[in-house]
Amino acid sequence: MNEFKNILDMHPNPCVVHVHFKPLYANDAFASFSGLGCVEEILKMKSLMVLINPEEREDAIARYQQALVDDKTPAKVIAHTDLTGNPVLVEITDKPVIWQGQQALCTFISIVTDTIKKQQDLKQLSEQDPLTLIHNRRYIHNVLNDLRKNKNTESYLQAIIDIDYFKQINDQYGHLAGDKVLQQLTQILKHFTQPGDHLARLGGEEFILLIQSNSQDLVMARLEDIRSTIEKNNFTIICNDTGDNTPVHCTVSIGVSAINLDKNVDLSYGQSDKALYIAKQQGRNRIISLNSV
Repeated sequence: MNEFKNILDMHPNPCVVHVHFKPLYANDAFASFSGLGCVEEILKMKSLMVLINPEEREDAIARYQQALVDDKTPAKVIAHTDLTGNPVLVEITDKPVIWQGQQALCTFISIVTDTIKKQQDLKQLSEQDPLTLIHNRRYIHNVLNDLRKNKNTESYLQAIIDIDYFKQINDQYGHLAGDKVLQQLTQILKHFTQPGDHLARLGGEEFILLIQSNSQDLVMARLEDIRSTIEKNNFTIICNDTGDNTPVHCTVSIGVSAINLDKNVDLSYGQSDKALYIAKQQGRNRIISLNSV
């Protein structure tokens, strides 16, 4: 026991041993983490519950009971606020031990705020298009897979939006001008995006809009507003020859299909892509909708 206690004393992570949340032992790191002055103040506490956020207390009791019978209880990340009001994210690991002849729980705490923030930042970067700063194809794929895994019962439609004759803009004015058109088009699409929608750039001049709706007529009306707004808009670019602002006119073709979450998400994408191809074949600057796969 003395060797075990010595190890805990030196451990850099906060650690506390308790029975039904009545502390029997705490190291200096736990006292500092809790916002108290010293270990003695921890040991005078009747219950550690005062250190646990109210919304986490019921789960903490259930986790305590589970850990006593299962020494492989998984760690859990929770939000925590210490007694000085400092909010952090912490990972809680509980292990049953025999302490001074009685069964107790040894709780280790790791502060993971920075780690989780870095993970979130990396995830955001991996799902963001660097030119338009909206989501990319990976993000949409993850959203659709999550909907499938969660067996979502809502109705979704997806629209692939493609700029007509975009290559001509790049060829005539240069790729920097083409980038400006993509960025300005993004702002128009964002204007028409509603809460619950998911907008992303697939790559090149293709965008995708995932819409939750039980009314295909309403979705088609929204998409028609997008198409007509882009048709009437003048995109402003810098002319390579003169350096002057130059208005550029363009249109979009849109392919639409319902999403069947019971099947592979790539199949639903293929149906939308097929609808887009038909729109191109029929003269562009139009919307074509196909049934779900």
